[in-house]
This record gives sequence, structure tokens and C-alpha cells, in this order.
Amino acid sequence: MHVLDDLNIPELILPKMFKPEFIAVTTSIIVATLVLSSTGILQNMAFAHQRQLFTIGDKDYLFVVGSIGEPLYVDQKSGVEMFAYWPDPSDPVNSQANGTKPVEGLERMLKVDVSAGAKNKTLDFEPAFRDPGHYEAHFFPTVETTYNYTVFGNINGTDFSATWTCSPGGGESEPISDNSTVEISPNVTRKSIMGGFGCPRPLSEAGFPEPMISNQEIVQKLAELENATRTQ
Repeated sequence: MHVLDDLNIPELILPKMFKPEFIAVTTSIIVATLVLSSTGILQNMAFAHQRQLFTIGDKDYLFVVGSIGEPLYVDQKSGVEMFAYWPDPSDPVNSQANGTKPVEGLERMLKVDVSAGAKNKTLDFEPAFRDPGHYEAHFFPTVETTYNYTVFGNINGTDFSATWTCSPGGGESEPISDNSTVEISPNVTRKSIMGGFGCPRPLSEAGFPEPMISNQEIVQKLAELENATRTQ
């Protein structure tokens, strides 16, 4: 029996939207839309950053690493972003699984080495405000190239070092999926790697309504102007 039956209102005078068959169809559409939307969100979460599942010592850890504020652009503030979890054993690579718990205190154990070409810089992690298990290390990418993020340190007596590398084509278009077991170092085993994240994009793509130019491009143009002046 439908709840409207208790009101003894003739069905013929009810607006279409209040009729039982209309409500049933509308409810089905809403549920289907929510399912599809949540699926899309989970897919974006899976590929916006790269997740690696490790056994470190006698515990499993899920590290999800990428760049802050993707997509990132040259000369714009960004940095390394890491989410650390103790995974749900029934769904270990899913950071949204019910049994997943954030790992706190890693800013005292881990650092990140950022490298681009032959240059590198070591940064400290800072815990994100009111977001347990979320860590950040800020920097400004100044060159459009491939960046490597090497997270290293000592976790409860076990030395740890693993690298995440951006994808020039964009992480969403070139995601990695590999569930093979790889021994990284003594007492450290990688059990899965999934997803990816993009490299810095040219600043010219972000400018509107006027184009923007990066500091590197300015330096290059000044050098060209100086050389042209000398040859005159």
C-alpha cells in the first residue's frame, strides 16, 4: 500500500509527480545517477594521484602521492602531497574502504626528495590542517619537465625509500596498474601500484584573457635580445 492511499485522495486528482508509479521511476533514476556519480569520483580519486601499497616491517601501508592542486602549472605554487593509510585488508588499495585508517606522525619519520633532471631538493613534510594522514611539502615548479618524488626515511625501525614519477601525458591518460610483488629493500615489499599524476604544464595554458609567460621563458627571451643586440 502506498502512503497516499491512507489519505483517501482519488488518484485522478493527484498531480503526476505524486502518483506512486512516478515516484518509483524518479527514485530509480536518482539512485542510478548517484551510483554513476560515485563511480566517477572513485575513478578520479584512483588516478589523480598514484597509490602504492607496501608491507613495511610487519605492517601494510597505503601511500597515495601526487602534486598539490593538479593540474599544476609552471611557476605556480604546488608541492608534493601524500596521504598515508593503514589499509583495509579486504580492499587494501581503496583509501575509501571502511576499515582504512590514517597514519599520523609521519612528518617526524619521512622526508621527500624532489628531482627534475640533474637537480634535486629535499623537503620536509608538514601535516595538513585538520586532516589526519595528509602531508604536504610545498615548492614552485619552475620548469616544464618530468619530476620525481622520492619519499624516504625510517618507519618504526625500517628504512624506507620509494619513488613516484609524474607522467608527461597526464596521470589520468596514462595510469599504471600493477599488482606484482616487488622487494624494494630489506623488510620493504611493494604489493601494488595504481594510478598516476601529471607533470607541470606550460603557464601559457593557464593565462586568460591575456597570455602568461613563465620566468624561464622571460630569461630566454632576454638572453635572445642581448645576443641580438651584440650582433648589431
